[in-house]
Amino acid sequence: MVLHRARPPYLGVAFFLLGGFVLIWSSLNGWELRFLFIPLGSGALFGFGLLSAVCALGVLAAAFRPAPVVLDESGLALRTAGIKRTLPWSAVDAVLLEPYTEQVGGRTETTARLILVPAAGVDLGVSTDYRNMIDGRPSVILVSLKSVRVSTAEVTTALTRYAGGRFVDGVTTTITPA
Repeated sequence: MVLHRARPPYLGVAFFLLGGFVLIWSSLNGWELRFLFIPLGSGALFGFGLLSAVCALGVLAAAFRPAPVVLDESGLALRTAGIKRTLPWSAVDAVLLEPYTEQVGGRTETTARLILVPAAGVDLGVSTDYRNMIDGRPSVILVSLKSVRVSTAEVTTALTRYAGGRFVDGVTTTITPA
């Protein structure tokens, strides 16, 4: 199973890209930006257009990055959290789904995070400073399921199938921190 990143709002990207190009074209054709009757000139208009176009292109480029996590029978292919390698299941002690609550715009959102607990002696090339909420072992946060296209149920099914006994579902079970 491939955990693709969520798609960006393509209509918004197109709006900012087209708007940026229109602002750049306008500045090159003598238009000026005015703020409260203060002329800022065509340079400011060009700057805003360039900023808009570059931001839109950045969001578009981010949409084509490779998938952060790929699950299959052989293990995990990771391109996230500073890890860019394939881990066989023998190098994985546990894969956890952990609930996570965050404040977004004044409201509380609860989602799940995919957590990796490497086997003893496995060097991931990154620090395992995070202590997971399920059993307190040193872990690495791979990805928030809010940022991928698939649902938590689909990830749970795939992890049950591929990881087997290494998978711990902390979202649907009661968590007692160690």
